[in-house]
Amino acid sequence: MKICLVRNDKMGDMILTLPVVQGLKKANQDCKIDIVCSKKNQKICQNYKFIKKIFLLQNKFYQVLKIISELRNEDYDYIFTFSPGIFSILISIFSKSKIKSLLIFKSRYKNNNMSKFFDRILGKIFFTHCLIIDRKLRYSKKIPIHQTEIMMELVTKSGLSYNNTAEIKNELGFNKIEISSKKLCLIHLSSKWINKYFSEENFINLLDNLKNLKINIVMTTDETSKNVFYEIFKKYEIITNEKFENLKSINNVLILDQLNFDNWTSMINSSTYVITPECGCTHIASLSETKLCVIYDSDNFPGMIAEEYAPWKKKYTKLFSNNKNLDKELISFID
Repeated sequence: MKICLVRNDKMGDMILTLPVVQGLKKANQDCKIDIVCSKKNQKICQNYKFIKKIFLLQNKFYQVLKIISELRNEDYDYIFTFSPGIFSILISIFSKSKIKSLLIFKSRYKNNNMSKFFDRILGKIFFTHCLIIDRKLRYSKKIPIHQTEIMMELVTKSGLSYNNTAEIKNELGFNKIEISSKKLCLIHLSSKWINKYFSEENFINLLDNLKNLKINIVMTTDETSKNVFYEIFKKYEIITNEKFENLKSINNVLILDQLNFDNWTSMINSSTYVITPECGCTHIASLSETKLCVIYDSDNFPGMIAEEYAPWKKKYTKLFSNNKNLDKELISFID
């Protein structure tokens, strides 16, 4: 049996899809599972042993045609489109898969009557199974909206069995390095830290308080970090990815700027604590033994986002950005 999953979006979305891959493989051991992925989540797929083939989809029309041609040669029994977007839908429609299944999430922001209207029409016409999820309604009725559970719901609707006890922790083989004599706390410098409730000055005060604990601190960056952390980049030593290779030890506080995927994941995997706004760092940390704290944006449906994107089968601390005692809660998390 040959199965293809289309998941060409973000890294966290792919990590939440891995339990589905593993669950399918454990329940159908003779099956081969391929993935259509994006540049953002390709590294996750490359490190996961249950994935047979990887097809890289980028949002250019000629690449879509190339993927369609490649998938048609595979003659799949099942294709599952888990990612939103017209390109994801088109490559599934034009595949030769016997069973085509589509997952549609209605917008949590717009009028639900019109949300994803065109996608829903295509789903009804061209797909064997189409699962339309009204997140607002389900959340209000306390029906699960977790991404992984919803994907498994579509698998069941399509007639396939799966093993829902799948554990993906430690499955991707991230490196672990001994680089700190003390417990290490990694803080991810996403721009999501800074908002009307929490300023850069608050963040600096938090670091000053954390430095009083018996830990070393590393701050990892992404493409948004320098847009909001002006003083932080002036205040602390910066280690670039090139310099990281020669880093022998960490004392007190460092900024690790734009690490490559392997170096970044090794630092997360080597940390005792990880503190991050909800983003890809959340889900990388969920694959390790680290103690994880996730901060959710209070102005963006925090309860719903937490329910939908919670780390899979990972105990973690959940905080909200409008918490007036956020710094104290974070210090308590370390203690």
